[in-house]
Amino acid sequence: MPESMGDPCLESVPDPAEVAWTFRIRGRRTPWDWIDGPPDMRQLQSYRRPASGSGSRHVPVRAFSYTIGAYLALESGLEHDLLRRLDRDPSVTWLVSQPFALGWDVAARRTRKSHVPDLISLASDGAVTVWDVKSPEGAASSKFAEVREVSRQACEERGWGYEVFTGLGPTHRHNLLWLHAYRRRQPWVDHYEDDLIAACDGGAKLGDLVRARRSHEYLAAIWHLIWAGHLKVDLAQRLTGASEVTT
Repeated sequence: MPESMGDPCLESVPDPAEVAWTFRIRGRRTPWDWIDGPPDMRQLQSYRRPASGSGSRHVPVRAFSYTIGAYLALESGLEHDLLRRLDRDPSVTWLVSQPFALGWDVAARRTRKSHVPDLISLASDGAVTVWDVKSPEGAASSKFAEVREVSRQACEERGWGYEVFTGLGPTHRHNLLWLHAYRRRQPWVDHYEDDLIAACDGGAKLGDLVRARRSHEYLAAIWHLIWAGHLKVDLAQRLTGASEVTT
């Protein structure tokens, strides 16, 4: 019996082996029995397309991902914040929004519930993480508690990770918004990359790099290399001339 069964708020959490998975592959919703392992991540399509109405609290958006070279349908700005974080992570190789549906019976209420997570990410080492995106208040709500626990246990049963993203700090978020303008790799980055990597190999100050600018393209190359993770800066802190830049 899952540990959460002792919590009265989670008394309806089923055995993870009894949770049904449904993926959308080649335009068809396909129940998955896991006999042959997980599906091919690159074959997955969004299980549903986000929509909004007059009473909706979120506005859907199509956001371009450089990781997959295509647009993802997202439900909220908070999901876009997560995409910005994952899209610049060099270890992330694939992303799918609204990736599948989980279904389970609630015996105590004689009902059946379902849940579609917000995002799934594939890492270069093969690790898979399923993401739910909630505001801090939504993540702490009793309404979400059952969904979170069912999702976590179901993912762990299949060897996948599960995370709830509740947002970034304001400084981190604004830094990513700034770097977002430099995510496209321009031809001139090749001209400056080796020199910038060498300059930061033992650590350098951001102000020194900026003051040594040779052109507008040189400055843009700095920001792109930080966005791409080739140059590292603590983005949770305000960027100043004293910010440490490493490789």
